Amino acid sequence: MTTFNDLLGTSPDASAATVKQRYKLLSSRVHPDKGGSQALMYLVRHSYENAAKGKGQNLLTIPASASVREGGTLERELNQLKKEKEELSALNQLLKGQLAQVKKGSGSREGPIKNTELLRKISLLEGEIVLLKDERSRLMPQKEAAIAEQKKLAAELRRVLSENEVLETELDRTSGVKRPGLMPWANKFWLPAVIVSLCLAVVIIGARQVSWPDFTAWFEDASIEPKTPTVKVVYIEDETDDQQENVLEPVDTQKEAVRNEPMPFLQLTSKPGVWSLARFTVSEAPYIAIRSDKGSYIVTDCSGNFNLYLNKPFKPLRVPANLIYLHQNQHFHVYDIPYGQGSSSDSWMQSRKLQINDEYFTSNEFKTSAMALLEICSKRS
Repeated sequence: MTTFNDLLGTSPDASAATVKQRYKLLSSRVHPDKGGSQALMYLVRHSYENAAKGKGQNLLTIPASASVREGGTLERELNQLKKEKEELSALNQLLKGQLAQVKKGSGSREGPIKNTELLRKISLLEGEIVLLKDERSRLMPQKEAAIAEQKKLAAELRRVLSENEVLETELDRTSGVKRPGLMPWANKFWLPAVIVSLCLAVVIIGARQVSWPDFTAWFEDASIEPKTPTVKVVYIEDETDDQQENVLEPVDTQKEAVRNEPMPFLQLTSKPGVWSLARFTVSEAPYIAIRSDKGSYIVTDCSGNFNLYLNKPFKPLRVPANLIYLHQNQHFHVYDIPYGQGSSSDSWMQSRKLQINDEYFTSNEFKTSAMALLEICSKRS
């Protein structure tokens, strides 16, 4: 078995200076910048650290982290080392044959010039043999490390495959188990239950959007005469009975006056997609508005509330939940926008375009118009 001293090429009784000198020599050869690899550099450094601690005779071990990290690199280097070993063996046999031929021809009678050339070739071959031996000694630790790493990777692969087989067996065993309780019934009837729930939700939301007073007014008899207002009789007593008179005061007079008050009308414009400042035709109160391509308006005044003036001949039965019906003005159905998109100035300033009831309204010139409206409202207050 290979020890740390065998990898470094040192003896157990070598001094610390000798171990360090050998480490520097090997690290200069196996460094990645000089044709080596990170895995080999790690093995040399790991061996030097153990030899410096007096553990040089311990068997060479490779940490698990280095095995996983350098697994692919060591396998490639192992294949390369095998190939280089075969090439070196073939070259070594060739050199041995040439050397034998040179030695055999050295005793012939070819003259001193021939002998000198043969001696020069012999020295060259011997030098190449020394280099090959050094290269072989350098590659042997790499080969051993690669073989050990390959064994560890194979063991890890077998362990993973065994765990995978166990998991597949567990899945096959649990796949045939029937679910207890109501699960089969739920798997069979979950789709009809979801459809019925969606229908109920649509009915409930639609019922909330319908104006029930207007709906029930269709079934009322138009021939029924309206009730006469309640009349309160007040008697004023004076000194003479001739001055007694009856005072009739209808109770709903004030409500009737409020109901008959004319509504403020919008100033219609033919230019859509731009916020502009205007005044109501009746009250002269300022407001800003924007017109859509379908003729609807988004309006806000000094109160800060945003209203949708919906341009439709009939009141729609379904609108988004954040639109609250108020009244009818001109040919518009007026809705309040208490929350959601388009309900505040921030939502208009932070967006380039908003969709309200399937219509698009831009925020073009909103900031300028809002500042002008705020200035007029501050003067009116």
